Amino acid sequence: MKKKKRATAKTPTKSYLTNKLDQSCSLITRSKGRCVKCGEQRYQQLQCCHIYSRTYKSVRWDLLNLLCMCASCHRWGHNNPCLFTEFVQTYLGAEQYEELKARAEPTSHWKIHEMQELREANESAMKRLGVWYRK
Repeated sequence: MKKKKRATAKTPTKSYLTNKLDQSCSLITRSKGRCVKCGEQRYQQLQCCHIYSRTYKSVRWDLLNLLCMCASCHRWGHNNPCLFTEFVQTYLGAEQYEELKARAEPTSHWKIHEMQELREANESAMKRLGVWYRK
């Protein structure tokens, strides 16, 4: 039986990096401070909404694929996928929506060094935005 590698400071696992990237992308998205649909500003109500679900690995951490939405509007998006798509197309504009759609199509497998680079970039962005999270 093959042993799983443990995450260390030198060799983090994909699982560790996935969790950290999910956290940092969520914080960056929610740092916008208001729901893109209704304008809700209470931070406790804000969530990170994926336009293309997290199963689309190529755009899972793409900030263009993430919207800051309150819990109610996020639920509305899941319950009304056709209306949500129309909303997103209007919000992003046709050009950005098509660009995101094209990036979501290919199957992508992230390499650890790519995930580490993205995590470092997100941490730099979080510092610029004044967003904090536990490492």
